[in-house]
Amino acid sequence: MNPFQWLAISVLGLLLVAEVVQVVRRPTVRLFWAFRCLVWLSAAVAIARPDLVQDVASAIGIGRGADVVLYVFVLLFPAVSFYLYSRCVRLQRQVTELVRHIAIMEARKGE
Repeated sequence: MNPFQWLAISVLGLLLVAEVVQVVRRPTVRLFWAFRCLVWLSAAVAIARPDLVQDVASAIGIGRGADVVLYVFVLLFPAVSFYLYSRCVRLQRQVTELVRHIAIMEARKGE
């Protein structure tokens, strides 16, 4: 393994340990936590064994392993962007409803 692989896998290992510590300290959504851990583990495996990514690319008919990684990110970016946008819009609506409710309650107190 080259120095980059050692460094990257060490950083990913620390991130994975931080995820485990976080779930022990604070309860979190287990499915979301498991997905994050899966992402860190997948990245570590891909860095440790780049030939595995190439084998997956060949199996699905793509020429290079780097192209598989690019295609995955190209597909995930819009999905994550739309999801986060919808969450922001929903949060804005909830804040608006809360402000309206507080304003009505304050107006009733003043009567």
